[in-house]
Amino acid sequence: MNEAQKNLAGYRLSEKLRIASKLVNPEDRFEILEDATTECPYNFAVWVDLEKAIKEPNLNKETVQNALLPVVLSQREKENKSSDIASEKIVTSECFGTTSRAMTDKHGNTAYCKQETADFEIDLEKPSTIQEIKFQWWGWSKPAEYDIYAMGEDGDYVLVKTHEDERVEGWFNHWSYLNGWDMKTTKIKMDLRKGKKDPWSGKNYFGIRTINLIGISYDILDDVSKGKPVSASVGSSDPDSLVDASNSTLWDAGENGWFEINLRQICALDDIEFFWADGEKPESVKVTYKVGSGQETEASGEDPFRTVPLEMDCGTTVKVEILGGNQVLKGVKACGVSYSTKDILKLKVNQAYEDFYYVRTHLTGSIDSMTYED
Repeated sequence: MNEAQKNLAGYRLSEKLRIASKLVNPEDRFEILEDATTECPYNFAVWVDLEKAIKEPNLNKETVQNALLPVVLSQREKENKSSDIASEKIVTSECFGTTSRAMTDKHGNTAYCKQETADFEIDLEKPSTIQEIKFQWWGWSKPAEYDIYAMGEDGDYVLVKTHEDERVEGWFNHWSYLNGWDMKTTKIKMDLRKGKKDPWSGKNYFGIRTINLIGISYDILDDVSKGKPVSASVGSSDPDSLVDASNSTLWDAGENGWFEINLRQICALDDIEFFWADGEKPESVKVTYKVGSGQETEASGEDPFRTVPLEMDCGTTVKVEILGGNQVLKGVKACGVSYSTKDILKLKVNQAYEDFYYVRTHLTGSIDSMTYED
């Protein structure tokens, strides 16, 4: 690709790494090829070889986790900053039909509608704060009137902006700018009225080249430990009862017990909650977590040891050591956000090929078809 030629040093290094990967043990190829995609993400041949390398049956999952952690950290840093949160999001509209996706993709096409009134909806996927909205219209096919509705976390739409709030620059393929609002928003709906037929075919009342929603998205926390594999100290009871989400089963640590949860995926961990049996609690609790074979991070709880904050640090395993007191638990819950291996690889592809729709679509499709389980 032309983009690869713009960084010849990176491309040459990625090619050297790709060739070197063919000379090592099969289980070591993935790590080398992942490094090659970092050096030059536009080297398409590396992605093809990476798809083959991840199928290797002797590939250690910790190796995969270690290699992909920087991608997750980079994505999380990006999500904490203002960006176009509408980018690549799904747009639904009966009027605009299949052209709707042009509003939020990077391909440069236009969404258009032949009806005299229209509406569309954008699913933001996560609760988000909107700081600014920017529309680029097609030709002069802009609505004279429109209303913008935002769906809050309660699932109800409320009117947040109208055409009266806009600032317009230009008169042809022109832009409209609107300030945002404070409410966390999960979806946006827009009703368009009084359009103007396009100057080319004279058939389309509304045309939208792109929509940018500048803002910040927030995590949707979930129980990332539910049903995951658990190992525990000798002499304790069935450790699977810790993550079965049932209050009718108990785990008895015995004396100074421990347990470790294999989350199987890289997770950004908010906290771990402990549900002690009635009247039970230990003298101390120590939590350690790490990604793959990486360095452990330690966190300690405070009496009565119901929650230990983990500050959204990343981990693939969580170990809990319990000392003294009564050590009987109804269960535990590690709350956070999980990233599957395939999702992480697609994040990397989407970042590199943001402006190359067809290549991006092909590569993400190949990743979806990979035979790999976390």
